[in-house]
Amino acid sequence: MNRSRRLAALAAICDTFLPALVRADDPDGYWARTASDRNVPARILELLRTAKAEDQAQFDQLIGLIASPLLGVTWFGPLKSADRLTPAQRETLLQRWAASPIPDLRNGFNVLRKLTALLYYGDVLPGEAHNPVWKTIGYQQVNQHIKPDPAPLPLLQPTHDTTFTCDVLVIGSGSGGGLVAAQLAAAGQQVLVVEKGPYSQSHEFTQQEVPMLSRHFERGGLLTSKNGSITVLAGSTLGGGSTINWAGSLRTPDYVLEEWATAHGNPHFTTADYQRGFDFVEKRNSVRADFQHNPQNQSLLNAAQALGYRVEGIPMNMRFPDDLPPEIAWKAAGFSCYGDTYGIKQGGVQTFLRDAVTHGASLLANTTIEKITIEHGQATGATGLVQVAGTSVRIAIKAKRVVVAAGALHTPVLLLKSGLAHPQIGRNLFLHPVAAVPGMYAGMMQPWYGPMMSVIVQEFTRLHENWGVRIENPPIHPGLGGFSLSWKDGASFKEDLANLPHLAVNISLVRDRFGGRVTVGCRSGQPVIHYNLHEYDRRHLVRGMEECVRLHHQAGAKRISILHNQPIDFWPEKETLHDFLPKIAAKKWGANWFGLFSAHQMGTCRMGGNRDYPVQPNGETREVRNLFVADASLFPAASGANPMLSVQALAYHVAQGMV
Repeated sequence: MNRSRRLAALAAICDTFLPALVRADDPDGYWARTASDRNVPARILELLRTAKAEDQAQFDQLIGLIASPLLGVTWFGPLKSADRLTPAQRETLLQRWAASPIPDLRNGFNVLRKLTALLYYGDVLPGEAHNPVWKTIGYQQVNQHIKPDPAPLPLLQPTHDTTFTCDVLVIGSGSGGGLVAAQLAAAGQQVLVVEKGPYSQSHEFTQQEVPMLSRHFERGGLLTSKNGSITVLAGSTLGGGSTINWAGSLRTPDYVLEEWATAHGNPHFTTADYQRGFDFVEKRNSVRADFQHNPQNQSLLNAAQALGYRVEGIPMNMRFPDDLPPEIAWKAAGFSCYGDTYGIKQGGVQTFLRDAVTHGASLLANTTIEKITIEHGQATGATGLVQVAGTSVRIAIKAKRVVVAAGALHTPVLLLKSGLAHPQIGRNLFLHPVAAVPGMYAGMMQPWYGPMMSVIVQEFTRLHENWGVRIENPPIHPGLGGFSLSWKDGASFKEDLANLPHLAVNISLVRDRFGGRVTVGCRSGQPVIHYNLHEYDRRHLVRGMEECVRLHHQAGAKRISILHNQPIDFWPEKETLHDFLPKIAAKKWGANWFGLFSAHQMGTCRMGGNRDYPVQPNGETREVRNLFVADASLFPAASGANPMLSVQALAYHVAQGMV
């Protein structure tokens, strides 16, 4: 099937998600503009060419289906391709796919919906200063007082095949790798840090969603589990997740540390020395909790207090620069989830990586480590490729010790590809699954401005034993807003996005008890995520969603939505909470019936006190000497809190044992 046929079919689907609508008052062309007018279909095909081989094959099948007359079989409609159906027929097709008993069809609906909305609302085309739909939404970036980075980090730039020698090779530059590198370099060891993602100087963070997602997130922000049921947001850039996270700086709860110590044979978690690690990283990260809340976080705080729920401010690793007007700094904080233009967020690039370089460490970005070299049961370095100016340079690294800090997705894959064989490597993947509950308010929320996530409701953290749910607010920008919101039809979807300034979103974040698994992709060699939400964790997720509704109701929301392939809305003026809440549990909450998200990946190389755990309590692997792990993959179970500080405190523990 030729490209033009496939593109025509895809365009028909995209323009059904975002159709042209006739409105008497449309001065900016928002209602008349289609997805094709923003070149969305062609950009989807271009974007998918960069996906891993397994995803490309799956998407090719999906496009082949919508371009075939056999499409009619999937929705009991005419035997015609999508581009030969009427607009009304295409809308019915999508609605039937959304409600299909066949998981692959529900997944196909969600894939096409998410891609269309993300590119339409979140991207800027070449030659544009901004996306024209933003004018109707009232969305504006913060681009005043941007200056060149005053102190960029130096990078090694090999121009030919090279061998490097060091005392310690650190693979991964995120929260764990950066801290270990800083500690060991300060102790006088020669450290080399390699990162598979790029390095962007502060002024190169444009605040534009799709370009920043594409450059700094794993799979451009489009990574999902194998069955498509959960979208996984993970950093792939210098500084890792600390560069693109929401600045939440919460300690691991004491009851979780106690559990990790006693149930998993890690006594260090309950020692005073371990607590001193938290003190150290909080001080270096400039962690504080006295920032002014934005409207959606303030509404959550007020509602929780009114209901008598346990609620508190979230400490954040942010510091407003002295030379930046406070009102600009406050607004700009909401954009640092796409990389920080102003140096407000004290992530790894601003802190531990800078400390490491100060003490003599070297950095390599755009570097893929293919294999750890092992001789006589001992790690001796690694081999890989560096991308420099569009060409690949092969490198070999000789090291006395190797620290893998590539994250819970990539660390197990690298260990397996390097020959480690412990049966638990890759297992016990915990994701803190999240469901979002939006509320539409009469007043302005502008949820893209201000500290991103500054309030947390802790009332339901231990619904059963040590497991439960937390409620928070994420930052909402147009692209990921469109990506996340439910679609019933094109007109109501456009209406919802036009009202984005009035939106506040509560999220139900579960400490999952039952995990998934990461395997090595047969065709790509990349991580493949296997994850199905267990019924036990699903009950907690639904309870959290019910409480999100209750909190929105208390805060005065005019409409509260349950995001689902078949969404339901609560209108407080027309219905009571008592009547509405049972409808939530009655919905289908299986795979691909609703949007499930993860910004926290943990487990897969668990630390523990016996041979059932692939890593020992000091961070060294059981199979290979001088091979250490220092990232969230070490967690024996989910942390139950935004994990940055948990990773850094654990990495501090590992580093202290290596000094």
